[in-house]
Amino acid sequence: MTPLEWFNARHALRTAFLSRAGWGDASIHPVGEDSAFRRYVRLQKPDGETRVLMEAMPDGHPMATPGHSIQDFLRISTYLRSIGLCAPTVYDTDAAEGFVLIEDFGDVSFKRAMETSVATREDLYALATDALIALRQRAKDGDIKLPDYYASHVHTGRRRLVDWYMPAALGQKNIDGIVDDYLAAWDKIEKSLPPVPRGFLHIDYHFENLMWLPGARDLNRCGILDFQGAMTGPVPYDLANLLEDARVDVPVDLRNAMLDRYCADMADDERDAFRAWYRVLATQFHCRVLGQFIRLAVRDGKDRYLAHLPRVAGYIRDGLNDPILAPLADWAKGAGLDFTVIPAISKDTAKLIRPDAF
Repeated sequence: MTPLEWFNARHALRTAFLSRAGWGDASIHPVGEDSAFRRYVRLQKPDGETRVLMEAMPDGHPMATPGHSIQDFLRISTYLRSIGLCAPTVYDTDAAEGFVLIEDFGDVSFKRAMETSVATREDLYALATDALIALRQRAKDGDIKLPDYYASHVHTGRRRLVDWYMPAALGQKNIDGIVDDYLAAWDKIEKSLPPVPRGFLHIDYHFENLMWLPGARDLNRCGILDFQGAMTGPVPYDLANLLEDARVDVPVDLRNAMLDRYCADMADDERDAFRAWYRVLATQFHCRVLGQFIRLAVRDGKDRYLAHLPRVAGYIRDGLNDPILAPLADWAKGAGLDFTVIPAISKDTAKLIRPDAF
């Protein structure tokens, strides 16, 4: 059964949940889905009141996406609100069946707000950066139990550059040992740096997961979504995700201004360490995403992300000019990768992927 077939087969369960929750008389308007097996609908009562129904594979389901637990969504939403950030209120839930009824943050993501000029690019990035500063300052170690980034599928996913992009770009199956050589380059880079600052990570912090709420004040204008994969780990990761977005071009001067803004309260040594790790984590992120977008197309038939490959490859090319990443640049040169090749994905691409690809 495909995910779409699975969702469509649940009409009676969905109807029963909405009836129990007091929303049986609401009209239903699809909102969309994301790269996980999860989708959303907007509910509207005759009097105009709205909610959003999040429908997901229940925790433990064979098709559930790692890092997308419903129970984690519920507890992390509560935690973020407790420290003064704007996560949606949860009104009702049936976690066993995969239904969560949440506050409606509307249709205007930060990306849409920027594209339609309802807010300036500079103001949106400043607000998103300020929310991350507040998260760093307010989230205390031990407040909430979260998975460790370095033991996660996200960190392991940096190898997807080799597992998925490399064979597609070179047109041949990977040889034995190439992943080990690639990971050794990253180990050498990380061992050359001071310890990385650690804290709460959203993990998917970008403009499509931030909602523009102009009727609110201060940080509450930034509605935060898709945080159920949160982890404890290297603090620069979320800022790198925001400022080197796979989906949106961010001007270099704006990127540098937000880095300065984020680091303004740091001592010199803290700032230097943060910036070094920012470069490392940003490029690791791009290596994962470059392979992951190909993986989504080849394995799951989701080819809409392929349009972003040139941008992500460009980030990697730029990053490899930093001396900090010299071991990775040397590895890439030896492997025959210059990140100028944007693979054409076809049904034959799957034949190039090794069975042990992550």
